[in-house]
Amino acid sequence: MVQIIVGAFNPNAREQLADMFRQRAKVFVEEMGWPLKTYNGLEFDQYDDADTIYVLEYEKDELVASMRMNPTHRRCMLPELFQGACEGEAPRGPDVWELSRGALAKNLRKSGYWGRIQCAFFEAALLWNARKAIGFFTVDHIMKQMRVGLDIKPLGQPRIVDGEANVAAEFPFNVETLLRLRKSYRIAGPVIEHIYHMPREERAAA
Repeated sequence: MVQIIVGAFNPNAREQLADMFRQRAKVFVEEMGWPLKTYNGLEFDQYDDADTIYVLEYEKDELVASMRMNPTHRRCMLPELFQGACEGEAPRGPDVWELSRGALAKNLRKSGYWGRIQCAFFEAALLWNARKAIGFFTVDHIMKQMRVGLDIKPLGQPRIVDGEANVAAEFPFNVETLLRLRKSYRIAGPVIEHIYHMPREERAAA
């Protein structure tokens, strides 16, 4: 079951958000050793806010995978934390989404869950009229995604981070790519089952 949650403080999805922040602490801090701050076993930062869109996939009651997406007409990670990763200015705008914190449980890395997450964030992007994704990805990840149908374009030269080659890159959100992904992962149709929108009063307060 794939769910979309709008807003890091969405009162309609508190339990799901806690599951995700807990999963991020486990995957990125405990398993991968990233030097990120955690708060009572949860990992979140300044890029988790009222406009952030999250993709969460559950198997029964267990969160198995998640992804964070942010429109880039405001602050975003690529130009702020990875300065010089792009040759020139990074693409920015309300219809350009930055993907980050893609998390999948270690024992499920070779499962089909990530394919559903990918299809879900394409479906969400098309619903919100986003046209392009950017991010800082491992070169290995990019090669795998090209094999399943993503038209990925590097935005700069690779650089070594924590012993692994990473590169800033972009790819378009469009129906054609979504259909290729569904075919690659043998997914028959839409995967999003529920969208938790941020209540208007909560968004105004944020």
